[in-house]
Amino acid sequence: MSLEIRAIEPGEFEDMRRAMGLVFGSDPPQGDSRFERVLPFDRTRCVFDDGQIVGTSGAFSLTMTVPGSQVACGGTTAVAVLPTHRRRGLLREMMRAHLDDVREHGEPIAALWASDSAIYGRFGYGCASICHDIEIEIGRARWNRLAPDPAPARLVDRADALELAPPLYDRLRAVTPGFFDRTPVWWEDRSLRDSEPYREGGTGLRYVVVDGEDGIDGFATYRTKPAWDLHGAGRVVLRDLFAATPEAWSGLWSLLVNQDLVKTTGGGLRPTWDPVFDLLAGTRRAKATRLDALWVRLMDIPMALEARSYSSRIELIIGVSDPIGDVSGSYRLQAGTEGAECAPTTDEPSVWLDLEDLSSGYMGHARFRELARSGRVAGDAASIAALDSAFSWDPGPWCPEIF
Repeated sequence: MSLEIRAIEPGEFEDMRRAMGLVFGSDPPQGDSRFERVLPFDRTRCVFDDGQIVGTSGAFSLTMTVPGSQVACGGTTAVAVLPTHRRRGLLREMMRAHLDDVREHGEPIAALWASDSAIYGRFGYGCASICHDIEIEIGRARWNRLAPDPAPARLVDRADALELAPPLYDRLRAVTPGFFDRTPVWWEDRSLRDSEPYREGGTGLRYVVVDGEDGIDGFATYRTKPAWDLHGAGRVVLRDLFAATPEAWSGLWSLLVNQDLVKTTGGGLRPTWDPVFDLLAGTRRAKATRLDALWVRLMDIPMALEARSYSSRIELIIGVSDPIGDVSGSYRLQAGTEGAECAPTTDEPSVWLDLEDLSSGYMGHARFRELARSGRVAGDAASIAALDSAFSWDPGPWCPEIF
């Protein structure tokens, strides 16, 4: 077996996509540009066995919002090893090459969506946000007496959506940890792509907006999957929904739960703080399934910790264990609402934790005291509580799109 790890050449993309399909259980249609036009080929790191691609990985060059700022991010993607080559250490070698690439690009964080949540902690990634799959029975959906009146929503076509949605998204991206920049090509080929093979028996996408004083204040996309009984038993499948005002949130959700010939409305990747739970008269009307969402790894601890903002003052020494050894050590963090300084130190830490758990709290999903109760974080109670207070952020992290 002669193995080589390297970036693909443009003519090798179809081979890479075919290998990914073998692992992820799909046959991507010919001409599908969801990856080809947005994935930098020089940032792929694939394993070749005698010229055949047997492992794939890549990185999107993203700019991701973190608490109070935006940073360059290596968007880890397309990680797969053929079943014929598992249990040979290929994943570790490929991830090593990928993380070296992220470091060479000077990106202080890497981030991914995990197909298997048991894999990436051993590479120092931590679960940095939680999302909900939401299901609402339309017949039981009533608005809370304190909810704002729904703002009028209107349907638009795809061309209008491509023009109207990005400015609103960028307004929200400025303040929401986990949002990342979407280029025009990304909007065209990923965010608003609606090719037949990916509809799973549903209709084409419907595009909805709520108008505001300057552009739109709300945007959603959904499709309907028809099913029939005596009264109609279809399902509204939400794909994207974000808004800038309470009235816009109310208007979009109201439209989605007031549909004829459907029984349920639902969708995934929803933030844990989605206003729908408080818009409904009775939070049980929306059933939520909790799932891990964005995973983050701090590539350069001082650079990453100095890049974000903090909700309260903190000064302590953190002992960090990196499972792959790159950034293990002790770091002095001095931070407050006005900025942060972080540097390596030889002084004794007051908190000890794995890089996975430090990375988990980085985006504002801070739960260091919970981790301490499980035995994963050690140190004095006051220091751990200070970490929770300083690292927490509002709004909580939300990444509305898998990359």
